Amino acid sequence: MASVESSGMSIAEELILMLLKDDTGYIAPVSEWRMSCALIGAVLLDLSFQNRLDADVEAMRILDATPLRDDLLDPSLALIASHGQAQTPRYWVERLAADTQEIRDKTFDRLVAKGLLEHDSAGFWFRAGRGRGGGRGDRTASEAQSLEVRSRVMRAIFEDEIPSPRDITVIGLVRACGGFKALLTPEEYEDAEERIDLLAGLDLFGRAVLDAVGSSYRPPLRRAAAPRPMPSVGLWDCLKSSALRSGNLPLFFAEQGERLGPVYALKVGGFDAFVIVGAEMNQWMGRKGRLHLRSRDYIEDFQQAWGTARSIASMDGAEHFRMRKAARAGNARTVVEDRLDEVYELGRASFGQWGVGRRLTGEQTCQRLIGQQIARLSTSIDPPVEVLDGLLEFENRSLNVHVIGVLPKISLKTPKMRVAHAAVLDLYDRIHRSHTPAQRENKRRDLVDDLMELHQSDPQFLPDTDLEFAFIAPLIAGHYVGAAISFAIYELLVNPDVLARVTAEADALFENGDPTAADFDMAAIDVTHRVIMETLRLHPVIPVHNRTAMNAFDVDGKLVPARSKVLVSFPAAHFMAENFADPLKFDIDRYIAPRNEHRKRGAYQPFGVGTHTCLGSRFTELQMVANLLLIARHLNLEMVPRNYRLKVNPLPKLKPRKRFGFRVKSIRHPFAGADSG
Repeated sequence: MASVESSGMSIAEELILMLLKDDTGYIAPVSEWRMSCALIGAVLLDLSFQNRLDADVEAMRILDATPLRDDLLDPSLALIASHGQAQTPRYWVERLAADTQEIRDKTFDRLVAKGLLEHDSAGFWFRAGRGRGGGRGDRTASEAQSLEVRSRVMRAIFEDEIPSPRDITVIGLVRACGGFKALLTPEEYEDAEERIDLLAGLDLFGRAVLDAVGSSYRPPLRRAAAPRPMPSVGLWDCLKSSALRSGNLPLFFAEQGERLGPVYALKVGGFDAFVIVGAEMNQWMGRKGRLHLRSRDYIEDFQQAWGTARSIASMDGAEHFRMRKAARAGNARTVVEDRLDEVYELGRASFGQWGVGRRLTGEQTCQRLIGQQIARLSTSIDPPVEVLDGLLEFENRSLNVHVIGVLPKISLKTPKMRVAHAAVLDLYDRIHRSHTPAQRENKRRDLVDDLMELHQSDPQFLPDTDLEFAFIAPLIAGHYVGAAISFAIYELLVNPDVLARVTAEADALFENGDPTAADFDMAAIDVTHRVIMETLRLHPVIPVHNRTAMNAFDVDGKLVPARSKVLVSFPAAHFMAENFADPLKFDIDRYIAPRNEHRKRGAYQPFGVGTHTCLGSRFTELQMVANLLLIARHLNLEMVPRNYRLKVNPLPKLKPRKRFGFRVKSIRHPFAGADSG
């Protein structure tokens, strides 16, 4: 029989490629237990192809216990070989299927390593080489290879092509977990069902395993007759919390989680929600959140204030994945890499406006610095800072009205807000008019180009009413990056030893001219990158994700009912001592060996968790690194007031209060437009 080596892929890998749905970025919707059984069936069948196992319906027997040096197959082989008594295939399927997450993760990792799949940080999977936006141009060799297993199976089913023994096992596994019903239309499945049943029963060993997969029974979860009582946080808990009084919401959520567990109720003044926190819950969000939580409800009114009905932030499921694919290339790290010269140009232009000796409001100054860069990189226009300021003001007011709920709706109708909203509408129009085919000819493609292409190919999916808000969504995200940069500057100013190390990196990189992306290897930017990592850990700009439970779920034996409001405080894990030593200390060495504290799964999540994890996380990291290095190269900054100690404003995002400021004390290295006075 064919072996893993001769085919180049394990059966588990072929099963995943067969079941991956290109419209959702995830495997076909089949029973989780059946999928676990199918993965174990794939491992057992591969062991049979390697002449390690044999089986019939009565018993599974070891033929050869010699390890294969295969981390996907050897653990199961060793466990079966160590068992003193022969057991049925169903016994082993049910026993091994209870914990298949590692097999699933390793299978996906292998497909990525082979260049067949690409992984999105939000838990989505793309067939490699699909191009910008996920569907333009001819099919690449990698994509064709990733689709080959499905093509072979479909030819065997619908064209009566004679399948190989491996394809027979894949057909049987897909049938056993219910995959064909999810992949085919009802009409197609009805036409193919008889042929599928025939092919799935051709292999004797396979039939024994596949029967076990298809008929295995999931043991009931051990739980009490009734859910455990849900602990709660009330008004008094909030009033006595110094973390909450200081505005550090993630720290507050972390402290309550350490006291009460990973899920608890928050009941304050008529506001009821369930809070989930901690590294394990962050992992749960990545694996199961898509099945239980949706994002639409909390943001609908906010979107309407901008004149849109849907956005990537409010979409879930296949819609969200499709929008994410379209925006993926425009939010990639390569955008910053390819246009570093523009980042330097715009950064230095901002420094020229800062002057020397003049007090600068920390957050607003950084908002403008980052906003101008993102506007250029994402939309290829250069709006005045007054427009960016107005955009920020309208965003803050809209969030406080429609998401936070601390201001009345009438506050969006003030003359100042009307002017800001008019500027937003004008910005929509300006971006739209600047992206005609003639104006974009021979220019580097940007995010707006990708969105325009999606709009033109499917105006019902992305109509004009939703397109325009998508244009400026990166600028809104830039407000959060600006706040993060202001936190980073604060930390450098209160940690002069770290600032000296960043400055040394900057001088080494810029000594012989502006560095290129190739110069930004991890060794060259090591300290600055760790400064950014620690800033994002200690000062998470977004403290919580608002969600609605669309399906009930339980955590630690506690039930969260459907339709509940859920607050996912993903950065709360940053403040738990079980994850980070001395978590309130700014310590960039926690990210190097032997500590590597960020590598604990679910512990370090600065860009969110689950399917709505920030699409531009790598874009953002590189942009922040480049700007810190540029600042360190050219400017000597000092805090204003000199001995200021950071205080934060928690609404509508975490940011330094306006009293935090800095000024340019002197110019270290000249730049065009520098004022040396």
